[in-house]
Amino acid sequence: MKGATTADAAELTVSDLVVDYPIGRRKHRRAVDGVSLRVPAGRAVGLVGESGSGKSTVAKAVLGMAPVSAGQVACGGTSLGDLGRSGRPQQIQVVFQDPYSSLDPTKTIGYTVQEPLRAHADSTGARLSAAEREERVRAMLAKVGLPAEAADRYPAQFSGGQRQRISIARALILEPRLVICDEAVSALDLSIQAQILNLLLELQQDLGLSLLFITHDLSVVNHIAEDLVVLFRGRVMETGPAERVYRQPQHPYTRQLVVSAPLPDLGRQRTRRERREALALPPARQAPLGESCPFAHRCPFAVDRCRTERPVLRDAPLGGQVACHRAEDLPPWTDDLTTSPEATGSTAL
Repeated sequence: MKGATTADAAELTVSDLVVDYPIGRRKHRRAVDGVSLRVPAGRAVGLVGESGSGKSTVAKAVLGMAPVSAGQVACGGTSLGDLGRSGRPQQIQVVFQDPYSSLDPTKTIGYTVQEPLRAHADSTGARLSAAEREERVRAMLAKVGLPAEAADRYPAQFSGGQRQRISIARALILEPRLVICDEAVSALDLSIQAQILNLLLELQQDLGLSLLFITHDLSVVNHIAEDLVVLFRGRVMETGPAERVYRQPQHPYTRQLVVSAPLPDLGRQRTRRERREALALPPARQAPLGESCPFAHRCPFAVDRCRTERPVLRDAPLGGQVACHRAEDLPPWTDDLTTSPEATGSTAL
């Protein structure tokens, strides 16, 4: 198990979530269409998909920053709509993507990390004195691997990885039960990504946090999440244990995500890119969301049924769930980059 469960951790439940954004007086764009997911107490769940898939919109709905048209979001059994503005930030915190724009360049690190403590009481409901706040900040900076004197310095004096550690410290200063990491490592170099991922894992285990880790990179989220939810155009395509989804993807879209993930070996990366390009369909216009599979216009296995009938999320052949009419008919998955699909006659993505 990658994270420890504690009584203080909170379970996040998203049920049949629908988010519509207005694009005119009488029109709207559906960004999230019936998404359900569960982040058990003390566990890490990955929410994966390409840009525009609805990942960040789900996070914003959880944080109260996006309009919820239908469905429910609950944390620890309490509907987040009932928490109000004062209760929600203390139970749920977020680490954003860009460590450069998320910190005020005119404020010291100590001031920035301490800011939530000035705005809210701590987890016991008490207001801390200035000395207590400073002590809490320095202890939190040490917990994320920064020296105590970092509190007196400014963001410009830190690297991108160090700034993301500061953002994590600010997110944890109120002792939240759930932390949302929205593309929290995508702006960092690969070596720094690994350091931040290891830090998040350590903090989750030490503090018993629940984590919702949002990313477009399956290879990254596989290292930190225990379960994965794959989104495309606002709909859930596949769910299941992270290792199984990564090693044996059962939806054509998930397979494309796997072969799109970067590799440190340049030769293998070149082979994977050539393989992906050889299997890619000609560009096709997206059909409006409706009674069809949203991935049908890009899927090499699509049949007429895929374009006329929306697949429901159902139990998958290898475990987990998948929203694909043809999950049982797909060729066996292989990511063996030493053998080309042309040589084997395989059409596996």
